[in-house]
Amino acid sequence: MLARLELKLNADSDITFQMASLFHGALMEKLPQEYANQLHQSQLHPYSQYLEKREGDYYWIINCLNQEARDIIIGALLATESIELRKKQLKVGLLQHKYEELSQKELMDDFYEDTKSRWIEVKFLTPTAFKQRGRYLFYPDIRCIYQSLMNKFDSCTSGESMIDEDTLEELSNHSEIVSYHLRSVSFSLEGVNIPAFMGRVRIRLRGSQTMVNFANLLFRFGTYSGVGIKTALGMGAIGIGKERGGEREGKSS
Repeated sequence: MLARLELKLNADSDITFQMASLFHGALMEKLPQEYANQLHQSQLHPYSQYLEKREGDYYWIINCLNQEARDIIIGALLATESIELRKKQLKVGLLQHKYEELSQKELMDDFYEDTKSRWIEVKFLTPTAFKQRGRYLFYPDIRCIYQSLMNKFDSCTSGESMIDEDTLEELSNHSEIVSYHLRSVSFSLEGVNIPAFMGRVRIRLRGSQTMVNFANLLFRFGTYSGVGIKTALGMGAIGIGKERGGEREGKSS
Protein backbone atom coordinates (compact mmCIF):
# COMPACT_ATOMS: atom_id res chain seq x y z
CA MET A 1 0.00 0.00 0.00
CA LEU A 2 1.06 3.57 -0.78
CA ALA A 3 -0.43 6.35 1.31
CA ARG A 4 -0.09 10.14 1.41
CA LEU A 5 -1.08 12.71 4.02
CA GLU A 6 -0.91 16.41 3.17
CA LEU A 7 -1.06 18.99 5.97
CA LYS A 8 -1.36 22.73 5.46
CA LEU A 9 0.94 24.54 7.86
CA ASN A 10 0.29 27.56 10.05
CA ALA A 11 3.16 29.21 11.95
CA ASP A 12 4.10 32.65 13.27
CA SER A 13 7.53 32.51 11.60
CA ASP A 14 8.49 31.80 7.99
CA ILE A 15 8.85 28.19 6.89
CA THR A 16 11.18 27.01 4.13
CA PHE A 17 11.77 23.63 2.49
CA GLN A 18 15.19 23.61 4.19
CA MET A 19 13.37 22.99 7.50
CA ALA A 20 12.16 19.54 6.42
CA SER A 21 14.74 17.79 8.60
CA LEU A 22 13.29 19.61 11.64
CA PHE A 23 9.84 18.33 10.72
CA HIS A 24 11.36 14.85 10.49
CA GLY A 25 12.62 15.22 14.04
CA ALA A 26 9.17 16.32 15.22
CA LEU A 27 7.64 13.34 13.43
CA MET A 28 9.97 10.88 15.16
CA GLU A 29 8.87 12.28 18.52
CA LYS A 30 5.27 11.33 17.68
CA LEU A 31 6.10 7.67 17.01
CA PRO A 32 6.47 4.77 19.44
CA GLN A 33 10.11 4.62 20.54
CA GLU A 34 10.64 1.05 19.34
CA TYR A 35 9.37 1.85 15.83
CA ALA A 36 11.37 5.12 15.70
CA ASN A 37 14.52 3.17 16.59
CA GLN A 38 13.72 0.66 13.85
CA LEU A 39 13.44 3.47 11.29
CA HIS A 40 16.74 5.02 12.39
CA GLN A 41 18.52 1.70 11.85
CA SER A 42 17.01 1.06 8.42
CA GLN A 43 18.92 2.15 5.31
CA LEU A 44 15.88 2.14 3.03
CA HIS A 45 13.01 3.84 4.82
CA PRO A 46 9.33 2.88 4.25
CA TYR A 47 8.36 6.55 4.13
CA SER A 48 9.32 9.95 2.76
CA GLN A 49 8.41 13.46 3.83
CA TYR A 50 9.01 16.97 2.52
CA LEU A 51 7.80 20.56 2.52
CA GLU A 52 6.27 22.22 -0.54
CA LYS A 53 5.11 25.78 -1.12
CA ARG A 54 1.92 26.35 -3.11
CA GLU A 55 0.35 29.73 -3.73
CA GLY A 56 2.07 31.29 -0.74
CA ASP A 57 1.27 28.49 1.73
CA TYR A 58 3.51 25.65 2.91
CA TYR A 59 2.37 22.05 3.04
CA TRP A 60 3.90 19.09 4.83
CA ILE A 61 3.59 15.90 2.78
CA ILE A 62 4.16 12.51 4.42
CA ASN A 63 4.21 9.41 2.21
CA CYS A 64 4.15 5.83 3.50
CA LEU A 65 5.18 2.87 1.38
CA ASN A 66 3.62 -0.05 3.24
CA GLN A 67 0.72 -0.81 5.56
CA GLU A 68 2.75 -0.80 8.78
CA ALA A 69 4.24 2.62 8.05
CA ARG A 70 0.82 3.95 7.12
CA ASP A 71 -0.79 2.67 10.31
CA ILE A 72 1.93 3.98 12.62
CA ILE A 73 3.23 7.16 10.96
CA ILE A 74 0.11 8.61 9.37
CA GLY A 75 -1.97 7.20 12.21
CA ALA A 76 0.09 9.27 14.65
CA LEU A 77 -0.51 12.48 12.71
CA LEU A 78 -4.20 12.22 11.85
CA ALA A 79 -5.25 13.34 15.33
CA THR A 80 -2.39 15.83 15.76
CA GLU A 81 -3.25 19.54 15.61
CA SER A 82 0.28 20.95 15.97
CA ILE A 83 3.94 20.01 16.28
CA GLU A 84 6.92 21.75 17.86
CA LEU A 85 10.21 22.40 16.08
CA ARG A 86 12.45 22.44 19.12
CA LYS A 87 15.58 23.88 17.48
CA LYS A 88 13.54 26.85 16.24
CA GLN A 89 11.32 27.02 19.33
CA LEU A 90 8.45 27.19 16.88
CA LYS A 91 4.97 25.73 17.19
CA VAL A 92 3.41 24.82 13.84
CA GLY A 93 -0.30 24.24 13.36
CA LEU A 94 -1.40 21.35 11.14
CA LEU A 95 -4.48 22.24 9.10
CA GLN A 96 -6.62 20.75 6.34
CA HIS A 97 -5.72 17.08 6.49
CA LYS A 98 -5.88 15.51 3.02
CA TYR A 99 -5.38 11.76 2.77
CA GLU A 100 -5.14 9.39 -0.20
CA GLU A 101 -3.89 5.88 -0.79
CA LEU A 102 -3.01 3.55 -3.65
CA SER A 103 -2.94 -0.22 -3.26
CA GLN A 104 -0.20 -2.35 -4.78
CA LYS A 105 -2.88 -4.13 -6.79
CA GLU A 106 -4.09 -0.83 -8.28
CA LEU A 107 -0.50 0.10 -9.13
CA MET A 108 0.20 -3.24 -10.83
CA ASP A 109 -3.18 -3.37 -12.60
CA ASP A 110 -2.36 0.03 -14.07
CA PHE A 111 0.95 -1.40 -15.32
CA TYR A 112 -0.59 -4.47 -16.96
CA GLU A 113 -3.80 -3.01 -18.37
CA ASP A 114 -2.93 0.42 -19.80
CA THR A 115 -0.74 1.59 -22.66
CA LYS A 116 1.37 4.29 -21.07
CA SER A 117 2.83 7.38 -22.68
CA ARG A 118 6.35 7.42 -24.09
CA TRP A 119 6.79 10.96 -22.74
CA ILE A 120 7.20 11.78 -19.08
CA GLU A 121 7.76 15.13 -17.43
CA VAL A 122 9.42 14.69 -14.03
CA LYS A 123 9.37 17.61 -11.60
CA PHE A 124 12.00 17.63 -8.86
CA LEU A 125 10.08 19.45 -6.14
CA THR A 126 12.79 19.53 -3.49
CA PRO A 127 16.61 19.39 -3.67
CA THR A 128 17.65 16.08 -5.24
CA ALA A 129 21.02 14.33 -5.33
CA PHE A 130 22.57 10.88 -5.61
CA LYS A 131 25.72 9.42 -4.11
CA GLN A 132 28.22 7.39 -6.11
CA ARG A 133 31.52 6.09 -4.83
CA GLY A 134 31.40 8.45 -1.86
CA ARG A 135 30.71 11.58 -3.93
CA TYR A 136 27.52 13.56 -4.48
CA LEU A 137 26.02 13.54 -7.96
CA PHE A 138 23.78 16.58 -8.38
CA TYR A 139 22.31 16.31 -11.84
CA PRO A 140 19.52 14.02 -13.17
CA ASP A 141 21.47 10.96 -14.29
CA ILE A 142 18.98 8.55 -15.89
CA ARG A 143 20.64 5.40 -14.58
CA CYS A 144 20.84 6.74 -11.02
CA ILE A 145 17.17 7.71 -11.14
CA TYR A 146 16.02 4.27 -12.25
CA GLN A 147 18.37 2.45 -9.87
CA SER A 148 17.11 4.51 -6.92
CA LEU A 149 13.45 3.93 -7.82
CA MET A 150 13.96 0.19 -8.32
CA ASN A 151 15.75 -0.15 -4.98
CA LYS A 152 13.02 1.73 -3.14
CA PHE A 153 10.30 -0.26 -4.89
CA ASP A 154 11.87 -3.58 -3.95
CA SER A 155 12.45 -2.57 -0.34
CA CYS A 156 8.83 -1.58 0.25
CA THR A 157 6.68 -3.95 -1.83
CA SER A 158 6.06 -7.66 -1.69
CA GLY A 159 6.52 -10.07 -4.54
CA GLU A 160 9.29 -10.79 -7.02
CA SER A 161 12.32 -8.50 -6.95
CA MET A 162 12.60 -5.94 -9.73
CA ILE A 163 16.28 -5.24 -9.14
CA ASP A 164 17.81 -6.67 -12.27
CA GLU A 165 20.91 -5.34 -13.99
CA ASP A 166 19.62 -6.16 -17.48
CA THR A 167 16.33 -4.35 -16.84
CA LEU A 168 18.19 -1.37 -15.40
CA GLU A 169 20.43 -1.20 -18.46
CA GLU A 170 17.49 -1.48 -20.86
CA LEU A 171 15.57 1.28 -19.10
CA SER A 172 18.65 3.52 -19.04
CA ASN A 173 19.58 2.90 -22.67
CA HIS A 174 16.05 3.51 -23.94
CA SER A 175 15.34 6.70 -21.99
CA GLU A 176 16.48 10.11 -23.16
CA ILE A 177 16.20 13.53 -21.52
CA VAL A 178 15.00 15.72 -24.38
CA SER A 179 14.59 19.00 -22.49
CA TYR A 180 15.15 20.36 -19.02
CA HIS A 181 14.85 23.39 -16.79
CA LEU A 182 17.09 22.91 -13.75
CA ARG A 183 18.94 24.92 -11.17
CA SER A 184 21.61 23.95 -8.68
CA VAL A 185 20.72 24.33 -5.00
CA SER A 186 22.07 23.10 -1.68
CA PHE A 187 20.28 21.33 1.13
CA SER A 188 21.51 22.12 4.62
CA LEU A 189 21.62 19.14 6.95
CA GLU A 190 23.33 19.17 10.35
CA GLY A 191 25.71 21.94 9.30
CA VAL A 192 26.59 20.31 5.96
CA ASN A 193 25.45 21.78 2.64
CA ILE A 194 24.60 18.94 0.26
CA PRO A 195 24.89 19.94 -3.42
CA ALA A 196 21.65 19.18 -5.26
CA PHE A 197 19.32 20.24 -8.07
CA MET A 198 15.66 21.20 -8.55
CA GLY A 199 13.50 21.78 -11.62
CA ARG A 200 12.08 19.53 -14.31
CA VAL A 201 13.11 17.22 -17.13
CA ARG A 202 11.19 15.71 -20.03
CA ILE A 203 12.03 12.14 -20.84
CA ARG A 204 11.35 10.24 -24.04
CA LEU A 205 10.97 6.47 -23.69
CA ARG A 206 11.85 4.03 -26.45
CA GLY A 207 11.91 0.24 -26.54
CA SER A 208 9.05 -2.16 -25.89
CA GLN A 209 5.70 -1.07 -24.49
CA THR A 210 6.37 -3.27 -21.47
CA MET A 211 9.49 -1.23 -20.66
CA VAL A 212 7.55 2.00 -21.23
CA ASN A 213 4.83 0.84 -18.83
CA PHE A 214 7.46 -0.21 -16.28
CA ALA A 215 9.16 3.18 -16.43
CA ASN A 216 5.80 4.89 -15.89
CA LEU A 217 5.10 2.59 -12.93
CA LEU A 218 8.44 3.47 -11.33
CA PHE A 219 7.89 7.20 -11.68
CA ARG A 220 4.37 6.93 -10.29
CA PHE A 221 5.77 5.00 -7.34
CA GLY A 222 8.46 7.68 -7.06
CA THR A 223 5.85 10.35 -6.33
CA TYR A 224 5.46 8.53 -3.01
CA SER A 225 8.98 7.23 -2.36
CA GLY A 226 11.02 10.14 -3.67
CA VAL A 227 14.26 9.56 -5.55
CA GLY A 228 17.91 9.74 -4.56
CA ILE A 229 19.32 10.33 -1.08
CA LYS A 230 17.79 11.66 2.16
CA THR A 231 14.16 11.31 1.06
CA ALA A 232 13.12 10.80 4.69
CA LEU A 233 14.66 14.18 5.53
CA GLY A 234 13.00 16.22 2.79
CA MET A 235 15.12 15.66 -0.33
CA GLY A 236 14.22 13.99 -3.61
CA ALA A 237 10.47 14.66 -3.83
CA ILE A 238 9.15 14.32 -7.38
CA GLY A 239 5.92 14.98 -9.24
CA ILE A 240 4.77 13.88 -12.69
CA GLY A 241 3.60 16.46 -15.21
CA LYS A 242 0.73 16.09 -17.65
CA GLU A 243 1.25 13.99 -20.76
CA ARG A 244 1.94 15.82 -24.00
CA GLY A 245 1.92 14.80 -27.61
CA GLY A 246 5.15 13.24 -28.84
CA GLU A 247 5.72 15.54 -31.80
CA ARG A 248 5.10 18.73 -29.84
CA GLU A 249 7.12 17.46 -26.88
CA GLY A 250 10.05 16.54 -29.04
CA LYS A 251 10.23 20.08 -30.44
CA SER A 252 9.98 21.91 -27.12
CA SER A 253 12.95 23.23 -25.24
